[in-house]
Amino acid sequence: MIQIKRFLASIIAFLFCVLSYAQHSTSSPYSTIGIGEIDSQIYGLNSGMANVGIGTYIPGFLNNTNPAAIAVDSSYFIFDVSLSGKLSRYSTATMKEYANNENVKKVAFGVRIFSKLAISAGILPYSNVQYRIQSEGYVEGGNNEKYTIYHEGTGGLSKAYFTSTYKLLPYLYAGVTASYLFGRINRSEQLANQMLQTTSEVDKILFDFGLMYNKKLLGSSFSAGLVFGYESKIKMKNYKTLSSLGTTETETSTYTSLPRNIGGGFSLRNNSGHSYKMIAVDYKFHNWANIKSPDLRMQYSNSHRVNAGVEYIPNYRTPRNYVQRMQYQLGAYFEKSNLIINGKKIREMGATAGVILPLKNNFTQIFVSADFGRRGGAGLINENFIRINLGVSVNQLWFIKWAYQ
Repeated sequence: MIQIKRFLASIIAFLFCVLSYAQHSTSSPYSTIGIGEIDSQIYGLNSGMANVGIGTYIPGFLNNTNPAAIAVDSSYFIFDVSLSGKLSRYSTATMKEYANNENVKKVAFGVRIFSKLAISAGILPYSNVQYRIQSEGYVEGGNNEKYTIYHEGTGGLSKAYFTSTYKLLPYLYAGVTASYLFGRINRSEQLANQMLQTTSEVDKILFDFGLMYNKKLLGSSFSAGLVFGYESKIKMKNYKTLSSLGTTETETSTYTSLPRNIGGGFSLRNNSGHSYKMIAVDYKFHNWANIKSPDLRMQYSNSHRVNAGVEYIPNYRTPRNYVQRMQYQLGAYFEKSNLIINGKKIREMGATAGVILPLKNNFTQIFVSADFGRRGGAGLINENFIRINLGVSVNQLWFIKWAYQ
């Protein structure tokens, strides 16, 4: 037992290092402003259900969507690691371009410490920057001749988090997540023989809060959750290098903000006979409208996202029919994003499907899911994408002393 725990601890430490230095993966023209494109994926067991989780409370399931969702009533040490790959096609009326990326996406663990307290910690991507754009402009004071400008950006922010959940009442849980955002964003603009390179560094601590209600209801289990995060200002340390006939280096600081957000969700789970069914719905709102965009070509507006999903296990107790013990998931989502470009708001929608494969008496689970989505709008660059998620969740009984070795 001790050897297993040491082995898992070694894996966690190793993968934390891998993920910390891994490249941020996106290829989106919408990642040009601020801290880049915020990654809304959770990369966990519910990825086949469109990543619902605000109102989902399940022992043995590591849910970092709601700080109050860690299963205090579970005696398991839970370890999750997820990978993801994405293939995108960007198109306009006159252009088509393909991009792909893949990376380790999440490493996390959770465990109950006391009878009413559980904790979880992990690391995952928070925002991504990856673009190459060619545009035309004029040099100030020039002869009205057009010049080609090349814009390029890479990098992004990662989020290391620590969550604690406390059982306030028999059916009510409260939680808080402390997150540390860190990373580096590189941007460059090249015009003829001039190059402006900017490296922006960020480190910031954030807090999010959650409540969860979980109770038996008419032979089923009903859960409802709320999450809240406050508006926070982020300082970006910018190191600029202008290369032309000579090299000029400057250091400045700029500020951007993350909006106040609030969300709610519910789930209903039923065990009838030996089958299992679950339905879950989430809604989340981000108050971006009060935040000024650093790019005059783009504006921020309030964002709204709705996720819904279902899960089904035909027979979780059958020892011989493995297919019937598998978990099958379907989901869908719709989002009005926070970006307005040329007066047009970006929308994203998609459908998900997944399967969870139980191993070793259901203590270890492998999950595979696919996300088929579309983002953009009329007159904008439209992205059609397929995202494949792959992960493993290991559940190990905690504080159990075996009578025989």
